[in-house]
Amino acid sequence: MLEEETINHFRFEGARTLLSVFRHRTPDPVDEHAAALEPTLRSLWLAGRKGGRNLYEVAAEVRLMADALEPSFAGTAVVPDDLREMTSGWETDEPWTVLRGIARHTESWKSGFVTKLSRAVPTSPELAFRFPQLSEFLSNYYGQDGIATEDDMTESEGLHLFIEECHGHLICLWYLPPLVAECTEALTIFHSEESMHRFFEVEHGLGSGTLDWSDWLPLIVETFTTHMREEHPPHWVSA
Repeated sequence: MLEEETINHFRFEGARTLLSVFRHRTPDPVDEHAAALEPTLRSLWLAGRKGGRNLYEVAAEVRLMADALEPSFAGTAVVPDDLREMTSGWETDEPWTVLRGIARHTESWKSGFVTKLSRAVPTSPELAFRFPQLSEFLSNYYGQDGIATEDDMTESEGLHLFIEECHGHLICLWYLPPLVAECTEALTIFHSEESMHRFFEVEHGLGSGTLDWSDWLPLIVETFTTHMREEHPPHWVSA
């Protein structure tokens, strides 16, 4: 069973993502710091459309923080240490007031969002939020104890070894399709080897082994999709 401290840490994961832009700076008045929040709000909005926390849920987490930090308010939430330390570093005597302003701004972001999106130029960290599972997979694959450390193993052999691990635990349905989806999204966004190398390798420290990115991502898609087709026919329970 997870410890209460761990549960509470991830309870505020949406707020942590939203407030990350203020980790080393104090939020200005709401009308001024809206621009700083914009890339993260776009990321969270898109994650919500994919089934993650929506902006209203993230705003609720921020309000819980505000209630817990305000001495005169009987908030019952326990703010994780990293978030409490972050807000204590802000140059304000009332961080809860700032947090409530951020929550209100977050709740209202969807108003006119089409215009906001049409004018937006995404940041590199913002785009990275689109690939959480691919980033985790590549970090583990090429990590210190990852599959890529095996001597004389090709990337294709390494992918099959990863599949064997998933297949042995009967979790292929839950691991492989999301990775394929993120690889396909990356190939849709980045249209050249140069852009993929710059984004994944230079800016985010991820690897493709001996292959070019334009070969590596399609190989992941093909290998995982082939395994699913051969070993996991569609199966579900109708409602």
